[in-house]
Amino acid sequence: MASREEVREVKRRHSARLLNQPGICGVGVEKDEAGQYILTLHIDANALEAGKQLPDQIEGCPVKVVQSGPFRKLPAANQSECR
Repeated sequence: MASREEVREVKRRHSARLLNQPGICGVGVEKDEAGQYILTLHIDANALEAGKQLPDQIEGCPVKVVQSGPFRKLPAANQSECR
């Protein structure tokens, strides 16, 4: 089982490449149902085909694909509400 730091390092190494793939709008680190740290790939709800072509693991870290995007940056006035 990989530690949070190990999975975060895998995320750091692969995020740029993953985010350049069509349909991927986010890369995160979460715990799965068993408490194991995993990579989470967020895909745009309008690009579900992208999720079918993603790996089950990267460098031995399990990958979970979730439909969640696209993400949008909030205007500066709204950002204080999210803290």
